[in-house]
Amino acid sequence: MLNITQDNAAELVDAAIQHLSDKPTEEKSGRGVVIAAGGAKFQINAWVCIRMLRALGCEYPIECWYLGEREKNVAWEDIVRGYGVTCINAHTVREKFPHERLYGWELKPYAIMHSPFAEVLYLDADNIPVVDPSFLFETEQYKKTGTIFWPDFGRLERSRKAWKVFGNVPYRDEPEVESGQIVIDKLRHWKQLELCNWYMQNSNNFFFYFVHGDKEVFHLAWRKLDAPYSMPYRGIDALVGVMCQHDFQGRRIFQHRNMRKWTFYNNPDTEGFMYEQQCRDFIKELKRIWSPASQELATADDLADIYDLSSREYEYKRVGHDQRVVKFSPYGTFEYGGAGCEYYWTIRSGRLLIMGEDGKLTMDLEKNNKGEWFGKWLHHEKMPILLIPK
Repeated sequence: MLNITQDNAAELVDAAIQHLSDKPTEEKSGRGVVIAAGGAKFQINAWVCIRMLRALGCEYPIECWYLGEREKNVAWEDIVRGYGVTCINAHTVREKFPHERLYGWELKPYAIMHSPFAEVLYLDADNIPVVDPSFLFETEQYKKTGTIFWPDFGRLERSRKAWKVFGNVPYRDEPEVESGQIVIDKLRHWKQLELCNWYMQNSNNFFFYFVHGDKEVFHLAWRKLDAPYSMPYRGIDALVGVMCQHDFQGRRIFQHRNMRKWTFYNNPDTEGFMYEQQCRDFIKELKRIWSPASQELATADDLADIYDLSSREYEYKRVGHDQRVVKFSPYGTFEYGGAGCEYYWTIRSGRLLIMGEDGKLTMDLEKNNKGEWFGKWLHHEKMPILLIPK
């Protein structure tokens, strides 16, 4: 990692630019949507984004990028695959295209670059479209410049050191960039993306001291290389915790829930938010079929037990109380037989953990040499539990 200071930053930027490519080394074609969505928090939000895109008629292929095995969830990948979604581990891609620092904000330009698409609509996972955004690629503004950015609330003042350290970028009195949505023709702007990527590899040790995350990195990379971009004239309409963005005619097209992300348990009403009930219905749908804990951080042995458990029915005995047949879903829920206190499940370190609809642990079970799971309820009657394979 470079030793960058305020005194040498501009010189190092200029030196780096001399080695940037004008075009990708691999073929890029077609159009697609790229979403950064690793870990349960962002997978819940990405689910709503994906379902809304499809409900509105967007047919572009979608890639969801995540960072390494800790953010991987095979069950979620299985579910979204049916909606034309491919999930990409950025750490695997990094083996071919090295990156010295690849975390949250740094993932955005990296995923945009290394997706297979020539033209990309990038969306944050917590961004909800309210119209099919495919038309943006056909606007005259996009055809002219090859990039659409959207305005943030503030402006990068003349006094900010960012103008200097990002390469003596000439000052412009213009809005900052809100990067919850970006449209880019990569073949026309590959060098700008490469510069973004270079900035990001020196982000936390230098550049992020002067800007807030990735958004101004995009902005200043384009301005440093004197590349054009288009920006709708209408600024953000602010709802509680939500930034609403518009098209070139001033029509609302995106609702970025940057401060009010979707969860399974607490989604307060947001006055003025479009399609709110439909989004809630999407969350209910996901909640019925998938547990966020279903396969995250599972070992190979745990995964084997997960697949074994979800391949058959079990006689579920609450000893001294009742019994019923249950069928475990591979997505960490129950296909049938579960009740309010048997809603989610996972296996960790050889122990079967069953949770209620509220996410609280109901029972902790271990397996005997007969393939039965035994233990007890952890609250209420605290009766013994036995799960017998049928």
